Amino acid sequence: MSGGAADGFVLEARGLGKRVRDGRQRREVLRGVSLGVRAGEVAVVTGPSGSGKTTLLALLGGMLLPTTGEVLIEGEPVSRLRDGHRAEVRRRKVGYLFQDLALVGGMSALDNVMLPLLPDGLGGRAGERLAHEALVRLGLGERAGAKVDGLSGGERQRVALARALVRGPKVVLLDEPTAHLDGERARALLDDLVAAAGRGAALVIASHDPRVTGDARVTQRLALEGGALEGGGAEGGGAGGGLAGGGAGGGLEGVGGGPGGGLEGE
Repeated sequence: MSGGAADGFVLEARGLGKRVRDGRQRREVLRGVSLGVRAGEVAVVTGPSGSGKTTLLALLGGMLLPTTGEVLIEGEPVSRLRDGHRAEVRRRKVGYLFQDLALVGGMSALDNVMLPLLPDGLGGRAGERLAHEALVRLGLGERAGAKVDGLSGGERQRVALARALVRGPKVVLLDEPTAHLDGERARALLDDLVAAAGRGAALVIASHDPRVTGDARVTQRLALEGGALEGGGAEGGGAGGGLAGGGAGGGLEGVGGGPGGGLEGE
């Protein structure tokens, strides 16, 4: 079923719901969330703390399973796959930039970027070449051998992004990527993300940063409120919109896991 993405969506969510145990009760974190993102699109999801943004990213990336609904990547129903198969799809097709970056201290920038390549046996020169190329694209070629502990905040952010992009993923998920960056570094990171979209990736960014939500290059702006998307979900919009009648650069009205994900807090 892979490769048969409906309406050209690389990433699609259909009626996602997620309930989690809260003491003796089950709390609804997300309900009825539907969206679709095509190759080259940048979708931004906003919402207050506790609205479900980080949980949504974890569901879209296959790190969590939905209680209801399904997630499809290139037409493949990832949320229905067995654990091993789902992990393989996630590893090959999804890149993540976690809010806390999840870099491994004591290791160089190059070694951190190589980590996603190791399961493919690319721990030697081939892996080093791919990791170094990813760092060079983000302006960190000369810092490849530096320990991540000694890098600046902006450099660490770019190392984490290089690691997310090193395998050329079809889907890139980012949790508050500019939260701790100044204006210049935030703009540089957004340029890097748009470049990744230009290479054919579908991007979903959880953010409440107006530098992100207001960027003219964002093609979809989705607002989560109380676990639901305001205005509804994917209804077969036009090119570049993909949602509820959005045309190019449209989307819904209104702006807007793993280590350190805080999956139930956002």
